[in-house]
Amino acid sequence: MKRLLCSLLGLLCTQVCWVKGQQVQQSPVSLVLQEGEEAELQCNFSTSATRLQWFFQRPEGSLVSLLYNPSGTKKSGRLTSTTVTREQRSSLHISSSQTTDSG
Repeated sequence: MKRLLCSLLGLLCTQVCWVKGQQVQQSPVSLVLQEGEEAELQCNFSTSATRLQWFFQRPEGSLVSLLYNPSGTKKSGRLTSTTVTREQRSSLHISSSQTTDSG
C-alpha cells in the first residue's frame, strides 16, 4: 500500500470569523497513514466560533475548502466533521484515506 502523509500543512482547521487574535490548535500535528486507513484530527479554538471550516492545503500552498461546519455533525463523502461550539472544539474524521489526501 502507498503511504500517505497528512501534516499540519496538509489538513488545516481554521476559524473563519471576524475575530482578531483567534488561536487554533490542531492535534495531532502530523499523520502518516497507509492507504485505506482511518484518521481523526482534533481542533480547539480560543473563542466562540460562528463559522468553522476545514481546509486542505496543497503542496504549493493553495487552500481547498473541505467542509463548512458551524455546529453539529456534517458528512461529505469520506469526511465527517463534528463541531461543538460551546466546548470550542471540532473534529475531522477521514475514512478510507487515499493518496490524494497527501499534502
